[in-house]
Amino acid sequence: MTATIISTTSVSTRKAYQFLQIRVQLLGRGITNEIMNLYVNGKRLKPKAKTMHEFLNYLGVQGFRMVTAELETEGVYTHFYTMQREVLTQQPPDGDIFDELTKAKEGADFGDAIKNLLEGGLDRLA
Repeated sequence: MTATIISTTSVSTRKAYQFLQIRVQLLGRGITNEIMNLYVNGKRLKPKAKTMHEFLNYLGVQGFRMVTAELETEGVYTHFYTMQREVLTQQPPDGDIFDELTKAKEGADFGDAIKNLLEGGLDRLA
């Protein structure tokens, strides 16, 4: 009797997340919740759903959940949503955000800008 050894390559699966950035303007004051303009990840779409409720329910069926919701009220009311869904993938991540952070140079903040202006920036303006 001979033994046969079968070699299998182990493929690991990991969790990952997909995100959608949604910007929507509703008709009129939004009372009917009808979509006037819809942008998903920066691309203007003609939605298959007539109302925002229908569109959000469609995304829910696709496995997305709402992470953030914001409203801008200057001019036309504009709603912003961030949607997320968990996916399983066998692809390794492209990189690690913590590696990128250790290599990144620290950026100037508002306090640095004021400090530079007061320490000599005014001379350059004169």
